[in-house]
Amino acid sequence: MIIKSLKARILRALKSSSLPAAGAADSSPSPPRSPTKPSAVRVAPAAHAADASSDDASFFDAREADDETPTKAEPLDAWELVDQSDDDDGNSSSRADSAADPGLLLLLGLPARCPPGGESAVVLYTTTLRGVRRTFEDCNAVRALLENLGAAFQERDVSLDRGLRDQLWAVTGEKAVPPRLFVRGRDAGGAAQVLALHEDGRLAPLLLLGAGAPQDAAFGVGGAGGRSKKCGACGGLRFVVCGACDGSRKAAGGARCPRCNENGLAACPLCAAV
Repeated sequence: MIIKSLKARILRALKSSSLPAAGAADSSPSPPRSPTKPSAVRVAPAAHAADASSDDASFFDAREADDETPTKAEPLDAWELVDQSDDDDGNSSSRADSAADPGLLLLLGLPARCPPGGESAVVLYTTTLRGVRRTFEDCNAVRALLENLGAAFQERDVSLDRGLRDQLWAVTGEKAVPPRLFVRGRDAGGAAQVLALHEDGRLAPLLLLGAGAPQDAAFGVGGAGGRSKKCGACGGLRFVVCGACDGSRKAAGGARCPRCNENGLAACPLCAAV
């Protein structure tokens, strides 16, 4: 309202000031008319006054239109910034954790196959039978590798107990041939896969994740510095000769001894007590 009233006053002032000027110009003495030349009509001052008034009106109209439609800034959503910063922090922390612990990233990429008692331990299935030379040599190579790396692991010899062989087959879902390595419930593969991990420098970080399990001390295999800490009774084999039948698998009266397996061996009492 204020702007409109000011606009009207200024326009009236401009009109009132232009009218006397035009009248004065008209009242000024004009030269005598020539009888042979028509006189020219002087309309330039009025046109100039009209242009000035129109220019002033358009100026105020533009200013008024600008005042009536002010620009509005878009509101800033602070929660989006907070969520974005949280996501960035979470991603950076996860990337830092993965970079700091490469063994964990490798472990999660292995198939989830957990043998009994291997949730937090390193379990190696082997055989000591020389029936197949390649299998026997592969078992010795993987065992020696783990011992040299100073890893604490459980060795389960399938040649000593048929139940361990059935256990390996049930975990893998196939008739797997030793050696077979498991780390914290993950299948690391056979001899070729384990040796390939060692050549790439990824086996040692992987074995560190399975260290410190309580079952390791029970089976007494592996240790710091690559020196084995074997059980004094079974030598780390987890089996001893059955004391009830002395390995003959026969009890009194010729019946089958219920305390030993098909090889006349029984579980080590020291390892089973821990």
